[in-house]
Amino acid sequence: MRFRPNIFSMTAVFFLAAFLLLGFSAGVAQAKKTRSIKTEATFIAYDAEAKTLEVKVKKKGKKPKNKALKLKVGKKAKFKVKPEGSVLTRTSVTLDGKRADINEITKGQFLFIYWVPDEVDADARFARKIDMVLSEAEMDARNKARLDAARKAGQLAD
Repeated sequence: MRFRPNIFSMTAVFFLAAFLLLGFSAGVAQAKKTRSIKTEATFIAYDAEAKTLEVKVKKKGKKPKNKALKLKVGKKAKFKVKPEGSVLTRTSVTLDGKRADINEITKGQFLFIYWVPDEVDADARFARKIDMVLSEAEMDARNKARLDAARKAGQLAD
């Protein structure tokens, strides 16, 4: 008696093996990736040489696994930043949802900082993304300037 494999059973075995391999590798990749912690703070200083951002914490966000990274409300905190490089590796900075430069942050600016433990130094924080938030007065001044520019261009009627 000669064994003749069924094409459907061979296909099913192939897809099962592929599913298991892809599922396992995706699980390993997710285990290495950490979730960002959202912190609300006001800007104090940026050191371009050391590539660090110093802020005063307003709201600390979730508790990190490493106790050395724990933040305290009202206290200063430092975050490592990488202002240049690939979108996947650098710290992205936005103002009103649009890309901005880290040097545009002004003292006292309210920020949302999304950070993770630094890959190189486990006792340091790395800021993945910094969102600058305009104050009410800054928003009003910007909107007034936009309206004035639109009126001058004849796009708005008085």
